[in-house]
Parts: sequence; C-alpha cells; structure tokens
Amino acid sequence: MKSKNPMKKYLFLRRFIAWALFILLLVSFHRLDIFHKVIQYLPKIQFGQSMAGFFSQGALSASLIFLSLALLTVIFGRFFCGFICPLGAFMDLTIFIGSKIKPAPFSFKPNTFYRLIIPALLLLAFWLGLAFPYNYFEPYSLLVSGHGLLLIIIILALLKGRVFCDVLCPPGLLLKLLSGSGLFGLKFKQNSCLSCGACQRVCPTSCLNSSAKSLDRGRCLLCLECAAVCPNGSMTYGLITRPPAGRRHFLKLASAGALAAGAYLTSPELRVRTFGQAPPAPILPPGALSLAHLNAHCSLCHTCVSACPNGAIQPSHSLVPVLTAKPLIEPYQGFCQYDCLICGQVCPTGALRPLSLEAKRLTRLGLAQLNRPECLVIKNRTSCGACAELCPTGSVRMAPGPSGQDEPTMNTDFCIGCGACQKACPVRPIAAIVVAGLTIQQTAKAPLTLETPDLSLSEDFPF
Repeated sequence: MKSKNPMKKYLFLRRFIAWALFILLLVSFHRLDIFHKVIQYLPKIQFGQSMAGFFSQGALSASLIFLSLALLTVIFGRFFCGFICPLGAFMDLTIFIGSKIKPAPFSFKPNTFYRLIIPALLLLAFWLGLAFPYNYFEPYSLLVSGHGLLLIIIILALLKGRVFCDVLCPPGLLLKLLSGSGLFGLKFKQNSCLSCGACQRVCPTSCLNSSAKSLDRGRCLLCLECAAVCPNGSMTYGLITRPPAGRRHFLKLASAGALAAGAYLTSPELRVRTFGQAPPAPILPPGALSLAHLNAHCSLCHTCVSACPNGAIQPSHSLVPVLTAKPLIEPYQGFCQYDCLICGQVCPTGALRPLSLEAKRLTRLGLAQLNRPECLVIKNRTSCGACAELCPTGSVRMAPGPSGQDEPTMNTDFCIGCGACQKACPVRPIAAIVVAGLTIQQTAKAPLTLETPDLSLSEDFPF
C-alpha cells in the first residue's frame, strides 16, 4: 500500500544523502588510497569551513562556496544542516537509534536570547583572531578531531535532540539569521492541521508549536521529520508568504551581511598580532606562512593530518592556547617529504596555502641543530650518517673529523627544516640533531645539485 504522506520519501532521501556523506567521511579517513578525493573536497563544501576561509580572507574558492551556500540558505532555508552537515547526520543517527530503544518525545521551546550568546561569542572570538574557541565548536572540525566535547554532544542528542545546532554551533548562528528570512520553507496548512502534536514530538530543535500552528524557520533544520509524521499532510514545504511589513526579516539579513563584511574586511593577521601571545616556536606545515596566519585561518579540521602520507603533520598537544590541537610537523612521527604538496592542496580554509613544487622545496619550516656531543659518530666513534643520507638539500653532509670517522657537518643556508634528519637519527629519547621551528617561514637557498634521496622509508629505518 502506498504511503499517503509524500513527505516520507523526501525524508528517506534526506537521510540517505546526509548519512551517506557521514559514512563516506568516516571511511575516507581510513582508506586514503581510495577516498583521497573525499578528503580533498568534502571539507571545502562545509559551511563552517568555507565561512572560516571567508572570514580569514583565505582562498577565493572558499569565499565563493560560502557565498553560494549563504544565498541558497536565504532562498531554500537551512538545508545545509539537514542534508550536508556530517555532524548533523551523526546526531540524527544517534537520535534515530535512541528512539528505537526508548522514545523521548520533544516539546516546543520558544526562541530566547540565551540561544544566541554562545555562538555569538565564538564568532566574535574567531573574528578577533582567537581561533581556538571557535574551532572546538565548528561541526566538521569537532567531528573529525574527536575531542571530549563530541561525547557531550552525543548525550545531548539522545536527551534533547539537536540542541547543539540551536545553542552552540557558531556557523549555525549565521545560518539561523539567513534562513529566518528564507523564501521557501516548511509551513502549516492552517485549515487542515489538527494540532495533534505529532510534528512537535519529533522536532529535534523544538522549534515547532503545534498548538499555535507555527514554527521558527531560523531554527528549522529542514530535517523533514515533522512533515513525514503528519497524519494528514498538513505540514508541507513551499513558498513562504509574508505580510507587507518585512522590517524584521530585512534587519536579520542586514545583520548577517554586516557581520560577514566586517569579519572579511578586517585583517586576521592584524587581529592575531593584537590579541595573540608569543608561544614556543613550532614547526609549521609548508604553506602556513606564519603562526599568525595559521591561527587566523586554521579551523582544526585536521584534513591535512589525515592526508599527510608520511604522518609528519600531527595535532599539537601543547597547552598554549594558540597551539592547542593545531596541525604541526612532528619529526619524531614523520618528516615532511621533499616533493609532497598534498597538505596545501587539501586545506579547505587557506590555512596552508598551495605551493608550487619549486617554492615548496625552498620553504624553510625550521632549522636543524646538531648536538655534537650526543652524535653516535662523535660519542661512540660509530659509523652512522643516517641524517646526511636522508637530507634532501645537502644541508647535512659527512666529512672526516677528529674522531677518525666521517662526521656530520651543517650548512644551514640550505636547511628547510623538513625533519628528515631528526626522524632518521637513532639517538633517543632526544635525537642528536633536532629541528627548531620558526614562527614565520623563510626561504632557503637553492641546494647544490645532488640526487634527490629515496625518502620512501620503512618504519625501522635506518637500523
């Protein structure tokens, strides 16, 4: 027997799209050989990521995606949250599973000022150059980073529905302002609605008031759950007719436009220099340009971490706020491959600028420093040379020394701070040659003509 409610098939389609993107994202982080394109493109179509790129004056593509998603939201409503957002799909899946175990009907909650406070503060912090509070709440970054807040959101989803989208999500605030004036959206058929409350009980953002036959379109995620359970099809999607006085809707759009324009026209690097602090010098990934640039643009999505073929880029464990969870080069984990350009190609926000191969080979991430007394050749008169064998620029070379062995010698003019020497050095827990990072990346001298070393090593290299 065919369903009397045609909205059920649209609910199935929405779930299929959202859950498929969510599952594809999870799989892609474990199968980069097959799903590299997923890692390269999926973060770039996320509203929060494109908004971060736009606010911090990142890549042109990020700005175009952000403006396109914003325009579509004004026309069709908050479709991104229902159809595309992977964290939203995860919460929907959590709510769906929870409803099969123990149904927890939702009730209407009126829109109040407190629902705007946290996301507004997070957006303000990001605008001021303090990215670390924003990126802990940005949906895509939150999901792929997997920090403790994700567990709290799962519990909230089980108990209260998608309250995160309504009260905590910083991109959600802008989407709320834009969709509140949407041209299309869900609406009641006033004449046929029975006010039975079925729609209200399944609304995950508690924005439906079945008694008053009204809904808050700014908070509506277009999840279509309400329309699918309506017993007589009184909840439909279509053109929204408004009274002639549209001052409130105009003010919402004007506020959203002013917020976006103000954030875009203010230099993020200037904001970071004004409000930031001086942390220890880290080893920044190629294309980061400077610590100020990384802090102004990075949203902690960790796409570069997952895409790095050598495991060199890792989330920082530093407790310094401007470094916490930032993607940094960790030479003990892996070194930056000389001919690899992937991290700059997959970054969705412009935190890591794409580089040409020639520019990348000359980008200095740090400077290697040799602790001669700890070098095995000098300390134990043992043949080694692992650091020189791995150095792609010839900055480290072996030459006869007082020990009677060939000893490593340094010419820092050619050093790019890739970390290959530190990774290869067998001395532990602290290598005899380590890379000191730079807060502003430099350009090294072009290396002498030499054969590029084979950098595809086994995990046990060199011993």
